[in-house]
Amino acid sequence: MSDGSMPSIRHLRVFAMVAELQSVRKAAEAVFLSQPAVTQAIAKVESQIGAVLFERRSSGTYLSESGTILASRTRRMFAQIEDALAEFGLQGGKGGAADSVAQRITRSQIRGFMAIASGVSFAEAAENFHISQVSLYRAARDLERTLGCTLFHNSVSGITAVPAGIELARKLSLAMKEVEWAIEEIKAAEGKLGGELRIGAMPLAGSFLLGPVLNQITTYFPRAHVNVRTGGCAHLSRALHMGEIDFVVGLNRSSVNPAEIEQEALFSSPYVLVARRDHPLTKKSKLTPADLEDYDWIAPSHSAVRRTALDQLFASMKNPPTANIEAYSLSTMRTLMDESDRLTLLTKFEFECERGGGALTILPFAPIEPAHTTGVAWRAKWTPTLLHLKFLDLLRARATKIANTESLVQAA
Repeated sequence: MSDGSMPSIRHLRVFAMVAELQSVRKAAEAVFLSQPAVTQAIAKVESQIGAVLFERRSSGTYLSESGTILASRTRRMFAQIEDALAEFGLQGGKGGAADSVAQRITRSQIRGFMAIASGVSFAEAAENFHISQVSLYRAARDLERTLGCTLFHNSVSGITAVPAGIELARKLSLAMKEVEWAIEEIKAAEGKLGGELRIGAMPLAGSFLLGPVLNQITTYFPRAHVNVRTGGCAHLSRALHMGEIDFVVGLNRSSVNPAEIEQEALFSSPYVLVARRDHPLTKKSKLTPADLEDYDWIAPSHSAVRRTALDQLFASMKNPPTANIEAYSLSTMRTLMDESDRLTLLTKFEFECERGGGALTILPFAPIEPAHTTGVAWRAKWTPTLLHLKFLDLLRARATKIANTESLVQAA
């Protein structure tokens, strides 16, 4: 659903008031509108959502099944908007500045603010959000006046958001997603199993894990749109934090803030030492750290958890080798090893998945610690849709199958 066809915040507030008071008349008095205006606002929201939200009876106006879904998400949206404004510095609580601003803020203001805070140029922001630069500027300045504080400043690259404004834009963006998720849930309740599934997959995190799950999820939700973004740990963690994706599947990290990100371990896989099939070290029945000192290595970046295991291995050597190539791509690593005596670390499951038709082999070396734990992460305090919950169920089931087998062949 395009932003232009989404219900306005003003109309959603009217909807929320009718839902709370179970009366058009009482809601009209509460929001200082006429009853026809409230009725018209509700009709507009129902048209945009594509569902009947209320059952009208002589005793009052009551939420339908679809209305109950939207009411729950709408409460979350308004609570998140008020919390974001309070954390930005506006006084919270009933009657406070945050509450007052939340009553007056508009979708176009938030949309313009998000565009500028996205970090691109002003012209590119306007193009990305399909609005003119004049409209973007007006919406941004309107929000600034509504808040009564500075959100933007002029820099060499043009108008940019202040640091605190970027965080506010992130939180407001997540709040606005609640309505989109409500629409997905309403359609799912009607048997229209679709929605959007946005996943971040670390490059060395398991096509063997995600592939079968994605095939299954599109069987259960044939109308779902699945977007998989591949990247490093830092890139995907930021995307998750910003609300650009909903899950990150890959290596669990110990440095996450549990107040912001929740993690769930799925299975562990030991690291193994990998080389090409006819590597000189394959002639030995058991290797020691000293045997590895004369070879170049392919390493992950210094920020990767895998690098910790490699650094600990190097620390056990008298003359540590070099790792002058950093690579994430398994196919790139395989090509490099095919044409040289370089070594690298892979998890046992990654090796099975990417051995390249038998071109690579595991060298006889002692267990390498710490073990690799593959998991899934999502934003804390997030309420997933049925599509998200089904994805998690399938992911856990696939992970359990992998954890209980000796090889991926058995898990297939």
